[in-house]
Amino acid sequence: MRPMQSLEAELWALHDGLQLALDRKITQIYVEMDALAAVQLIMGVDQPRHFLSNIVHDWRFLMRKLGVEKIDHIYREGNKCADALANMAYNPILDFRILDIAPTCINSQLRDDTYGVSYPKLLYVS
Repeated sequence: MRPMQSLEAELWALHDGLQLALDRKITQIYVEMDALAAVQLIMGVDQPRHFLSNIVHDWRFLMRKLGVEKIDHIYREGNKCADALANMAYNPILDFRILDIAPTCINSQLRDDTYGVSYPKLLYVS
């Protein structure tokens, strides 16, 4: 079995999230991702020979079903909540979980997001 690449992991995470939204009848979804390659692959022209074309096809099907017209690229600094939750996912003790309420560890990020606090993207120039 080959190891999963980061682009493939991003697409599967998004697929699972949209499938969960569909199962829970959640609509009016706005999608932002920090994986620019995933956004370009999903929003781009069909590439039937791409090794991820099946999941991209499924994703587009879920997009139509949920009424999602597009996804936007956002820098990781632009969504501290998602970044904190993604970091929680690396905990080997935790299994797959569906959260009905936000964990307390992201309360400050949720508050900042509510108030529109922005964070600069740091660029390193050599």
